[in-house]
Amino acid sequence: MTDKQTQLISAEPTKAFFVDMLTRDIALEQAVLDLVDNSVDGAKALKGDGHLPFDGRKIQIKFSKEKFEVFDNCGGFDSEAARTYAFRFGSPDGRKDRTPHSIGQFGVGMKRALFKFGDRFIVRSATPHDSWAVDVKVPEWEAQGGWTFPWAVYLADDKISNKNPGTDIVVTELKPEVASRFSTKLFENSILALIKSKHRQFIAGGLSITVNDQHIDATSLYLLVANDAKFHPGVDEYVENGVKVRIIVGVALSSPREAGWYVICNGRVILEADRRNTTGWGLVEEESNAIIMPSYHNQFSRFRGIVSFDSDDSALVPWNTTKTDVDQDSSIWQKTFVRMMEMMRPVISFLNELDRDIDEHTKDSSPLLNYVSSSTSVKPESLTKASFIAPTRSSIIPEIRTVKIQYSQPLNQVDFLMKELNLSTAKSVGEKSFEFTYKEMGGE
Repeated sequence: MTDKQTQLISAEPTKAFFVDMLTRDIALEQAVLDLVDNSVDGAKALKGDGHLPFDGRKIQIKFSKEKFEVFDNCGGFDSEAARTYAFRFGSPDGRKDRTPHSIGQFGVGMKRALFKFGDRFIVRSATPHDSWAVDVKVPEWEAQGGWTFPWAVYLADDKISNKNPGTDIVVTELKPEVASRFSTKLFENSILALIKSKHRQFIAGGLSITVNDQHIDATSLYLLVANDAKFHPGVDEYVENGVKVRIIVGVALSSPREAGWYVICNGRVILEADRRNTTGWGLVEEESNAIIMPSYHNQFSRFRGIVSFDSDDSALVPWNTTKTDVDQDSSIWQKTFVRMMEMMRPVISFLNELDRDIDEHTKDSSPLLNYVSSSTSVKPESLTKASFIAPTRSSIIPEIRTVKIQYSQPLNQVDFLMKELNLSTAKSVGEKSFEFTYKEMGGE
């Protein structure tokens, strides 16, 4: 063996290559959400100042073509945490101080966002007993040896200090494509909508989030419950391998945009109004080629399904590294998916029956639709464990039973009657002619 062969072969990645690969496949919007997730974890670690769990905690996001900034008053993290894990690429094994039920699981979100946004970032953080800062010029760092960041001088101000613990992150020298998008109203509206949907639980819990000085209000899903106890969502909950699972299925007011499955991991919405095979829509039994669940269409615009996973150890909940989808290889997801389909089936069957009732009686006269529409909207958080209950068509007896009549006639004859009867639609011609004939035949 030669002297050269006794030397180890280098497999160390270049920094530029690593940064490029780290940031290439994440959307800009998701990078912003990653930074918000970190602040939410800080808020989770603290007690609120009021009756809601996150009262007094705030996250402020600002961006323009010049810079990006996110600030929070959620407790900050100390220099030891910064030195040992916050800036490492990945989460160290055996870390003891992770926030229970955290959503910043994978140890790449902050770094990935900082590198994606621009060529310089300043991070400052203060706790009641510690404070620190880093100031990194990315091109200079890439050109240097080693994978460490140097400490910078911490400058206290009214925004964060030992008396006002929190974290402030500023990115400047933005990449051209990032600066271009940060300057548009379209991107701003996209971030507002994403935070509103993805962090709805935390906002409802009192967490204040603003984007370019616009405050985000809390929103919630609602499901219908009848006062006579004959119509009620299905709710199941259980613990599986250290993960608390809660599944809710039911019917809401018709809204194609909101219909589908919602998947939530440790309070963070991962999927919203999902209507893909991933959540069971269009599910086909491979061996028999039989349809187990229909594909989504607007007949099911009243369907709502919510499945939440919660665990002290966030590595156990079934999300992917970007928190944009579920991990379908996860055993907890596979077991839960079976139960989701079992609970979804009776709701789909009921919506099929509702569609038949509407088809027969029309939307305005459907007894079953009138019954559903008169039910009360409730938040899913208030529901307790129960089976899905819904009335059959035969059990809803209208005061006057109706039937839908359809027939076709030559267009010129229909136009003639519309003009003579001073009517504006073919439907009204049919109703008027039926009424006229009924009275002529002696009906009352």
